Amino acid sequence: MDLCDDIAYSTHDIEDGIRAGKIQMNQSFFEDERLVNNVIQEIVDDHGKVDVGWEEIDLKALVKQVLSNYLLQWEAIFAQCGREASRARREMKARWVSKFANQVGIIDDSKADWKRVTFVRDGEQDVDLLRTMEILKKLAWVTMIKDFRVQRLQKRSEIIVRRLWDSFKEYDTGRLILPPDWIESYQQHKGKWSWERLVADYIAGMTDSYAEKVYAELFASRTGSIYERD
Repeated sequence: MDLCDDIAYSTHDIEDGIRAGKIQMNQSFFEDERLVNNVIQEIVDDHGKVDVGWEEIDLKALVKQVLSNYLLQWEAIFAQCGREASRARREMKARWVSKFANQVGIIDDSKADWKRVTFVRDGEQDVDLLRTMEILKKLAWVTMIKDFRVQRLQKRSEIIVRRLWDSFKEYDTGRLILPPDWIESYQQHKGKWSWERLVADYIAGMTDSYAEKVYAELFASRTGSIYERD
């Protein structure tokens, strides 16, 4: 699951970044020292990854090489696709997904005394491909996830969830603003469920649009009857 998630970051998310203009497919963007340093810093700060021996190599040189090769591949595919960006993006993504997926395999993990799902070449873990994937993943991370607009949306979501929780968590006041069917369910199962559990389930089951609707009903300054908003 983790490997699939990493592949998605380093393929689909990069395509999203190119389409959104956050990853600019030109030499000046890919050779920008700030971009290179930000990718390196994300690698250094990521303590949860499987060890791929970053300390054994010249990390900055490798990052520059991977980014340079990625751009060269893009330029070749872009030309093959008649300089049509949409086709080139899809083709670029498809080739990397295929490359990653075709090298997924299982090897013995002596440290864990078990098996490991990873990239495999000639019966051993393909460290070079793992490093490449990590660098591309960090490229997507620093250009997309770390973008201040994305961070604002994340903060907004945190605020919405936190304020909804604060509004519902006290039984005496929360029961007045929860849907009647949820209150009925709580009355039937309160021997097994705490009120906080019910509220957590209610919020967790919200779609984004429904959470925004409820938040607006509670906190937004709007005119008109609430019965006109459903």
